[in-house]
Amino acid sequence: MPDPLNLFGFLFVLGVLIFIHESGHYMVAKALGIRVEVFSLGFGPKLLRFVRGGTEYCISALPLGGYVKMLGENPDEELRGSREEFLSRTKFERFLVLVMGASLNIVLAVVLTAGIYMHGVPEPVYLTGPAVIGSLETGMAASEAGLGVGDEIVSIGGSPIPTWRDLQLQVALNPGQQVDFQIVRDGESITLPVTVGTTDRDKIGVIGVGPLTPVVLVRVDPDGPAANAGLIAGDILTRFAGEELYGPAQDLSSRLRAIAPGDRVAIEVERDGNPVSVLLAAGEREGGPDLGMGLGYQTYVRRYGLIDAAVESARSSWQQAGVLFLTLRKLVAGQLSPRTLSGPIEIYRLTGESLRSGWLPFIGLMSLISLQLGIINLLPIPILDGGHIFILFVEGIIGRDLSMRIKERVMQFGFILLLLIMGGVIYLDVMKNWGS
Repeated sequence: MPDPLNLFGFLFVLGVLIFIHESGHYMVAKALGIRVEVFSLGFGPKLLRFVRGGTEYCISALPLGGYVKMLGENPDEELRGSREEFLSRTKFERFLVLVMGASLNIVLAVVLTAGIYMHGVPEPVYLTGPAVIGSLETGMAASEAGLGVGDEIVSIGGSPIPTWRDLQLQVALNPGQQVDFQIVRDGESITLPVTVGTTDRDKIGVIGVGPLTPVVLVRVDPDGPAANAGLIAGDILTRFAGEELYGPAQDLSSRLRAIAPGDRVAIEVERDGNPVSVLLAAGEREGGPDLGMGLGYQTYVRRYGLIDAAVESARSSWQQAGVLFLTLRKLVAGQLSPRTLSGPIEIYRLTGESLRSGWLPFIGLMSLISLQLGIINLLPIPILDGGHIFILFVEGIIGRDLSMRIKERVMQFGFILLLLIMGGVIYLDVMKNWGS
């Protein structure tokens, strides 16, 4: 049985994004005096419908899209030269109608992201700091290649790495590739070839490193061992059982396995800039040691005013668009697995997960999907808006309309191609969620 929260999130996101997209086509067509015959959310059998002002508005059974049907839109329709007919309008007017759907999706993404920036987003400090390694997973790509704690990664394959976020992106986009990592170690620049690993599920790159960043006690259980020893939330953990710590990614499990309930553990923290040392008596939970505390990263809240939020949102959307095109290029070149793509099943899962994390992550995901939907719709793929725009562009270059037969063949090819892509993406979704 479908999870109600996942289903709500999925239908809400798709409903809003489809409505915004089709509203773009609808509003420009109406403004130009083109008759809109049908405005539908979804495809297939119509579940709800009403007619107003000569337009039929409906919600259809299949929610994976929508459409606006205009008078004189299909090439096989007999045109009378009326200004109410889509194909009787100038190429520029048709371009405006076609481009506005995707444009409104992109605008929505910028607006939603700007709203998030104005509200304020807690973010780990390390993401915007230098990519300095604080921990390594044994047997993973980084440790096998000879990278070490304290190394700063400054470029990957020639691409500059100014922040940890850039490191995450470049690693994710190079699964299975041998890439030169330029690092700075003790003031000396070194280049090391690293064969990036691959995650089992999504087939994205991974090298097994954690950031060099303070460890913060984000949770201290009341009456637990940490609280009884005098530790409080917000303390920065600097040493555990005599060893320095650099980040929660540095796994404590090996240290915990060496501790038995009742053992006393020396812990050093920093509180308000002052060192504090305690001796903690480990408790017991589910047959293992329990310290009564949770670790996390130092965070800050990023908050902007209206103008700065709009500028930062536009900049962020531009960067995300660049990442999307880079991803598509690597997919075509075979440098990324198709399993990195997400289809309706994966979106269903992600919307539910983000909604459980709160409204901000949910809106952030909706913004990202809206941006990608807008950009992909503008690609010159037959049957998508970008395909129709591309045909207009070609006709403008050659100075005449393409024949009906050519247009029909192009659209048939586009329809088959889209079905194959959607079928493939859904298959990959199934494999990621239920396959091996």
